[in-house]
Amino acid sequence: MKVQFDLRIDPQLHPFNYGELLGRAFYNRAPSYERHDRLSLHSIGWIRGHADATRHGYVFSEPATWSLGVAQKGPLKEFLASVEDDPEILEGIELGSVTVVNPPSGTATYFAESPVLVRDDGDHLTHDAERASERLTKITRDKLDALGVPHRTARDVEVRFAEFDGAKTKVVPVGEAKFRGNVCPVEVAAPTSELHDYVMSVGVGGLTAMGMGAIIPMSYARS
Repeated sequence: MKVQFDLRIDPQLHPFNYGELLGRAFYNRAPSYERHDRLSLHSIGWIRGHADATRHGYVFSEPATWSLGVAQKGPLKEFLASVEDDPEILEGIELGSVTVVNPPSGTATYFAESPVLVRDDGDHLTHDAERASERLTKITRDKLDALGVPHRTARDVEVRFAEFDGAKTKVVPVGEAKFRGNVCPVEVAAPTSELHDYVMSVGVGGLTAMGMGAIIPMSYARS
């Protein structure tokens, strides 16, 4: 399931790696969540709203939203219960009202809420790379397999970068490393809304648990 929160956010400095910090906050608030060495079955978005970039981080302004996708119901319920007890997920950032994001069906275009990382034998592929769609599709199908989706059904899902004149890349710090992700919409082809729900919950590409590869339907990105 994909959920979107309205934020109450103080106009203070937030570090460039806040996406990673949000990811770690999720783990702290969902202790029963089973961590996977290779595949993350959830996705952490970036804050959407006006942000002033400084040399040391971002200063956000309201209104602002943040989304979280979790394919497994138990950890999501655990996280939501923790938010009721303590809505401040990071210093100066409180989670407010929550909305369930409705999945589309067929072929749909998604806004990339955080840069999409496409790894191929140690390389970070750009949106226009020849193998980018192949790699995006493979990791998505692997995640669906991990969720127990029948292999034949998972094979019906395809993911690719959409044609977008404003596509660019962005370097994202995670821990001591840096990863080059793609700021570009993605197209997901899936025959049912249930499959779309899985895909937008787990995110696309790598490091979705640490603030990369979160996606949301374009209609929500415009709202």
